[in-house]
Amino acid sequence: MPNTPVQPHPLAEYADRIAPGRVYTLRQLAELLELAPSSVSGMARYGWLPGSRMKPHRRGGRTYTWTGKQLLRLAARPITVQYDHERYAPSTLYRVGCRCPACVRAHSADSQERKRALADEAFTEEKRARLVALVADATPVAEAAAEVGVTLGQVYGRATWDAAFAEELDEAAWSLCVLGQNDPACSTASGYRGKPGGKWKSPRPACRGTGCREWRRGQSHLERAGDTVR
Repeated sequence: MPNTPVQPHPLAEYADRIAPGRVYTLRQLAELLELAPSSVSGMARYGWLPGSRMKPHRRGGRTYTWTGKQLLRLAARPITVQYDHERYAPSTLYRVGCRCPACVRAHSADSQERKRALADEAFTEEKRARLVALVADATPVAEAAAEVGVTLGQVYGRATWDAAFAEELDEAAWSLCVLGQNDPACSTASGYRGKPGGKWKSPRPACRGTGCREWRRGQSHLERAGDTVR
């Protein structure tokens, strides 16, 4: 396989975040580089991160460590990389410039895994269960989110990829139905938008129960499809 030109070390763009007096474990270095720990382990095995020491891990086994000074020295050294897909992990090769389909897919999967791990830390299982219970007790989703300490974006963002949570939230949100799910106006534009009221009619608030939100989702899909056709 052909060699690529000499390139900056993967650490180079993160040098300003490295503390010289700190000792970094493999996992901490992975967080710094925004890579999976397995990718950093591969970099160490293949000689891109020399000078490491091994120390016992508190959960058993051993782990690599580097001082900040060592990492800064490495960051200043350019490297020549061969895109050897049998030797290097695809996500590692993506970091140093390979944009083949396999490396792009690996990078996307790695990024998604990292983002979801962060999402789990911020919106824990306990918080999710508490939010669902509040919504089932007729607390609007925005108010329930504020009570458990997350944003509305975190709630609905989670629901886009966590099918089990999305189903639990939808089931709980029937409690927010203004009309009742058996009313003919449930899951319609009229139900979703509500009515301002008037001289002879009482106002009806906009509905954000599950049926009307499903109607809104369907409309959004149709609108996006129409934009694509145009």
